[in-house]
Amino acid sequence: MIRLLDKILLRAGMIVCLTITVPAMANVASIGNVTQQIGNTIIERQAGEKLTSEKGSTIVSYDTVRTGQGKTAIEFVDETRVDVTQNSKLIIDEFVYDPSTSKGKLALKASFGTIRYASGQIAKNSRQDIKITTPTATIGVRGTDFTMTVDETGSSTIILLPSCSAVGTKRICVVGEISVESDAGQVILNKAFQATVVDVPESNPLDPIIIDINESLIDNLLIIRRPKEIEYELERERAVELADFLGFDFLEYDGLDINQLDEDPDLWQTDLDSNYLDQNFLVNVLDQLNEMLSKILGDSLSKSKAKSKYGKDPVTGIELYNQNPNWVFRRDSGTGMQVELILDQQNGYNINLQQSDFETRDYSLGDGSNDIDIIQK
Repeated sequence: MIRLLDKILLRAGMIVCLTITVPAMANVASIGNVTQQIGNTIIERQAGEKLTSEKGSTIVSYDTVRTGQGKTAIEFVDETRVDVTQNSKLIIDEFVYDPSTSKGKLALKASFGTIRYASGQIAKNSRQDIKITTPTATIGVRGTDFTMTVDETGSSTIILLPSCSAVGTKRICVVGEISVESDAGQVILNKAFQATVVDVPESNPLDPIIIDINESLIDNLLIIRRPKEIEYELERERAVELADFLGFDFLEYDGLDINQLDEDPDLWQTDLDSNYLDQNFLVNVLDQLNEMLSKILGDSLSKSKAKSKYGKDPVTGIELYNQNPNWVFRRDSGTGMQVELILDQQNGYNINLQQSDFETRDYSLGDGSNDIDIIQK
């Protein structure tokens, strides 16, 4: 809607008509507010508007919340609470709520990073209308708290948490239930700190296991280093799959029942039918030497230039995250020296980093020739 303000100005006996066009403010209904803001967070609106999140900022339907080096807590009007940790992305696909009946619809997507969800009124009265998703899993909420950690490949780690509240001088904790479903299967989590993993939509969720972890440690560190219980269970499943493969009964193979000589005698010959002297040994040796030299030179070139990969490199300690439209590059020397770069993915970079005794050169990101030299001593 456009509002026109017409004013008549009288100057030196002249009549001037001035028309000012003022766009009307869009009437967008609030569905929640930011209740806590630490560090930097951007709220992206459906129309392309980008806002800096602050405590008290309004949340509306179809907002996308992107955190950088910060944390954001959101409370929706039905008392649903969502915490978004550093370097994470949350998409609000749908929110409808009728306070007179305490019913509605809620659809959220954890796109990257770690998101904590705590149920509100909609989950209590319309749980079938709640849809919480990650790139690889769908979570059915039955009134409880849980976290979702999504890495750069979309692999999802879901952990059920106890729901705690203060009653008088006591702290009461209860455990609800959630379902975690992929395209291949479903599991139920109903015990505190039970966890499952869905690597790809086509894989079955990991059988629920209880992990020994403090709630304060459930953040993006789970992307770099999964809890030992999860790693053990994933290795055990891989071993079972390998054992199943090796358990193939080769005695059931019936290929020996067929006489291949009867099928096509021209396919078969003996060693006496081959003239091994009828070949150029010198050319063959030179070809092999050339292949070996190419491989050695290729390996040397590849080692001379650092390869970039997402997550934390256990050898170099370098961490790299894809936070579109930026890369986040960081390294903590463990001796008080830290470096962190937020780099635009539209450009390319060569990073040379020296921290005390550690050094890496030509760490490449994207296609370009922007050189960044960092020396910390």
